[in-house]
Amino acid sequence: MTKWQDLNTNPNLWKIFKTRTRLINKTRTFFDNQGFLEVQTPLLAPYLIPESYLEIFETKLKNKMGKETKAYLATSPEMWHKKLLAASSGNIYEITKSFRNTDIGGHFHNPEFTLLEWYRTGSDYKETMKDCQQLIRFLNNNKPLLSYQGKQLDIGKPFLQITIAQAFEKYAQVKQKDLFSLDALKIAAKKNRITVKDEDIWEDIYNLLFLQTVEPNLGIEQPTIIFDFPQQFAPLAKANPQNPKFKKRFEVYLFGIELADAYDELTDPELQEKEFIKEQKLRQKLNKTPYLADKDFLEALRKGLPDCSGVALGIDRLIMIFTDQTDINNVILFAGEEIFDL
Repeated sequence: MTKWQDLNTNPNLWKIFKTRTRLINKTRTFFDNQGFLEVQTPLLAPYLIPESYLEIFETKLKNKMGKETKAYLATSPEMWHKKLLAASSGNIYEITKSFRNTDIGGHFHNPEFTLLEWYRTGSDYKETMKDCQQLIRFLNNNKPLLSYQGKQLDIGKPFLQITIAQAFEKYAQVKQKDLFSLDALKIAAKKNRITVKDEDIWEDIYNLLFLQTVEPNLGIEQPTIIFDFPQQFAPLAKANPQNPKFKKRFEVYLFGIELADAYDELTDPELQEKEFIKEQKLRQKLNKTPYLADKDFLEALRKGLPDCSGVALGIDRLIMIFTDQTDINNVILFAGEEIFDL
């Protein structure tokens, strides 16, 4: 049976989707109360921001004369938002659909998903960390305890904050000073019974260790913000001035679920263009679908992107927690697994 048929026989499903609507409306109230401007940006674009780790949806756009041009479904509204910020929009937010190919299957991914993205100007990532905590508390009616799958987290207290380097030392047995050592990561992988190949590079083993030893421990005992990511994994973020090997990026975890990804936005157009080139080359190496980079995005940076911090938060995963669901398909009407034969 498909979801629409299930709705006829399972009234609890309607409760989930009514809760979904209520929480999305409350999210708007949260940002409206702080004076943020809600915006609406295109889902179809002639170009995208180069991001090596994402696969995209490509299509063709035709005019009435039959002329064709390539078009892409947006992986996030980020490129549009930064143009608005460069045009003096001030603080903005959007609740929108975003699209990422190959994200079908598993409990936490759907190729079409709902994303909340917001930007706070004149601030850094410490301020948007507070936004994340305050939003989750607000959605929980400012109650200190949040329950999920028989467990409780205290969201009334400040979230635990831990750096990537600290987390690798605590959970993956990699000393902080050795985080960028390929040999040290190989030794840690062996200790953690993770199979690596001779040809694996530092980034490969880092990802294996993060996914298998670090991430499963995040947000389990208390809400967790993990921050200061290696510069290889944050091409759109500012470097930490205390240690340029790390970028000012953070992620939020509740109950082991990654909810949000955020960073201080890189405002230097020359540095950003260099990052774009690196990401495009890596996409080619990984055999990802090629696409045109958004040069207008770089023009917006040249015009003057204000200092700001931005956050992308997965609404569907948030709804999973607030409705006590373990599968993202249960909180999305007509989820990809139900409508596509894959």
